[in-house]
Order: sequence, then structure tokens, then C-alpha cells
Amino acid sequence: SQYKLQEIRQRFTRSPDQSVLLWLYQCWCAGANAYVFLDSCEAKQLGSLSCDVAIDRGIGKRTGTLSLWMRLVSSVREAYTAEELLVYRDRWNTPLEGVLYLAELTMADILFGNTRNRWYLHDPNGAYCTWHMWQEFTKRAPSLYAKALASIRWRRNLKVHKVQARVCRLTPFSPPQDSLSYVETQPKEYAASSDDPCTICHEELGRSSCELECGHEFHRECIRTWLQERSSTCPICRDYAALPAGVPARPAWNNSKHYKAKPWKRSVF
Repeated sequence: SQYKLQEIRQRFTRSPDQSVLLWLYQCWCAGANAYVFLDSCEAKQLGSLSCDVAIDRGIGKRTGTLSLWMRLVSSVREAYTAEELLVYRDRWNTPLEGVLYLAELTMADILFGNTRNRWYLHDPNGAYCTWHMWQEFTKRAPSLYAKALASIRWRRNLKVHKVQARVCRLTPFSPPQDSLSYVETQPKEYAASSDDPCTICHEELGRSSCELECGHEFHRECIRTWLQERSSTCPICRDYAALPAGVPARPAWNNSKHYKAKPWKRSVF
């Protein structure tokens, strides 16, 4: 109906000064993937939704009833390449600008990259912050936030939304309270997490490791001492955690079993 089309225009029309990648991300956030479905005839009646002739022309191309999200994504992919859409910034100046720039990098990687993020087309918030994205994002950071970002440690399983949450809490020259340890050297993109040293004792993890619910690994003895005597949070990300019930009081030296902890919840008074 015309009312349906008018509502779609109001919710999903791109602003002239908005980047295409950021517009796509905001369309997904607004429900283009889950709540809006159009056949080809309806899609052709949307008019100038993207404020870009090439993209608007392709929105109604595909036959059948599809989500608005798939129509937008397929049209953008046909009209442009990543190099044409992604404008690398000289600098982002505020936490909000940093969050939005990371969203653009994420969308470019999902749409055009050859990483595991291509499987997150229907869930951009679940995408990973790849090493390439991390390098690009941090080198564009202003000097006011560079020291704070240096406290964040890149890992292969680092999610974009977690980086964005930490960036939102950045203050100049002050690392975030739940900061991660930062590694200066470039890690191997496909290395297993067990290759990393224990961040408590800085020695190789080996087989005697314990993984917390947050995904960070430590020697069982190191994390046991940490959680029992120093803090009830992960030493890296500061998420609350507890040792799994199956961890023995003192591990046997020949025990190679890998334990996974469950999150610890605070009591609310």
C-alpha cells in the first residue's frame, strides 16, 4: 500500500551527507532485515531511497518478495566496490565519530571482504574486528585518545560491538576501566588463542589452561590465584567470572583437560 511505502521512505531514506555504508548499517539497525519485505513492484515505487541513482535503480531489480535489507545490499554491491564506497578518514575526533567509522569499516568488510565477517551479513553487530580493521581504526585515532586505545589488546575473537562500547567510554589520556592488554606486534590472523601467553605470568599457556566465559585464557593456577586472592573479574576485560566447579584445588602436572568458566553475577540489593 502507499501508506506502507511512505513509512518505509520516512524510516530508511538516506541523508545527502551520509555515507552509503553508514546508511546501510543504520537501515539494518532500523529493521530492514527483519521487518520490511517487498516484492519487485513495491520496491520500484520507493523512489530515491538512497539518494543515489545507481543504487535506487537496482533496489527493484530482483524478483520475488525479499527483505528491504537484501534489496539494498544487492543493489549496493552491484553499483559500487569497497574502494569506491569506503572513504578513509584522516582522523576521527570524538568517541562517537570513532564508533561510526568502525561501523563503516565493518560494513565494508561484510559486503566486500574475504574474511569470516562475510557470514555476518544478517547480523553486522556480531562481526569481528579484523586485524586490518583494527589497524585502520587505531591509526586514525586522535592523539588525545591514542594512549587510551593503546591499552586495548587485539585478539582474533574481538567483536566490533565490544570495541565500540569501550570507545564510547574513552576519555583523553585515560584508558577505559575495563581495558584490555595491548600487544604491539602484529598477531597471526588465524593463530589459535592458546598461542598467546598467559597475561598474568606472561609465560606460554601450553595445555594447562582455563578459558573464562569472556573468552580469555590463563593458566589454571594463575587465574585461580587471581580470582580467589585479588579480584573476581577477568584481568583483561574486567568481566565478572568465577572458576568452574570442576577445577581441582591443585592441578595435576600431567592434567591437560581444558576448563571453561561460567559468568559470575553480582547480587542485587
